[in-house]
Amino acid sequence: MNSKQLIAIGVALAATAGIYWGTSNVKPAKESAEASHNHSADDGHDHAAEAPGAAGPMMGGAMAMVPPANFDSLLAATKKKLLSPQTAAEINHLETDALTNKDQTAQAASYKALGDRWQKMNQFGIAAHYYAEAGNLENSEKILNFAAHLFQEALSEEKDAAVRQWLAEGRIASLNKVINIDPKSDTLEMDIAVVMIDRGDVMNGVFKLRDFAEKHPQNIRAQVTLGKMALQSNQTDKAIERGVKVLALDKNNLEAHLFMGEAYKMQGNLEKAIELFNEAKAIMKNPAFDKDMDAYIATFNKQQKP
Repeated sequence: MNSKQLIAIGVALAATAGIYWGTSNVKPAKESAEASHNHSADDGHDHAAEAPGAAGPMMGGAMAMVPPANFDSLLAATKKKLLSPQTAAEINHLETDALTNKDQTAQAASYKALGDRWQKMNQFGIAAHYYAEAGNLENSEKILNFAAHLFQEALSEEKDAAVRQWLAEGRIASLNKVINIDPKSDTLEMDIAVVMIDRGDVMNGVFKLRDFAEKHPQNIRAQVTLGKMALQSNQTDKAIERGVKVLALDKNNLEAHLFMGEAYKMQGNLEKAIELFNEAKAIMKNPAFDKDMDAYIATFNKQQKP
């Protein structure tokens, strides 16, 4: 889907930033949206309606809750498809060593070696599984974080629902283990909430995300995520409320301008929508983005004219 198509789909407007900046992290400030985490009391918001499906369909590609794939079956199928007899023998040797070695350090080393071999073959899900095994043995926050990252890499490409469930469960387990090791890593709770939503456990994921946002009202990523989800559920007032919070923290946040602009458009306030979209153009400073945004604005700007 090209940038014009993305812009034409209002609820997906924020995704256009990734096209022009080459990343899905669209906060153009000096530090990422995850960098500020201050504590606060409950904001009194009625959040239940922000959940996709509460007042509209889920637009973000959340999967249905299906049984996860079996790792052993997945591994066997991948070996048969990809590995030469020699490589298969080498990997089988490492697997045997990892399973039978009574020395925990050596066992973890074998799991890391397996993770490295599969990562080099771009089999990120299988690699993540083995790095997670090593991280569990060593109680290593660093390795478990890396495993969670690889699970996410695989999730971003995987289409099969059962495999995606398995990857999501792996990522959640790794992130929870990191939090157990270091309770100060509470921002990972947001990552867990997002994975829960993506795997189809929408309401529980939204509740977890809301709780995180209430504890960390200055976390821009949390507020942006909830704002976009409110928009996806046609909760335009709530989307605007979230956007106002984001812009109070970062006046140049592109995603907030985009989802707020779309919320105002849905409400019929085209003047305010155009204002926000034009501000988004000033933030992006990209001729291709300007052209696509102008074309999008033209599709509803005409609605103001008799």
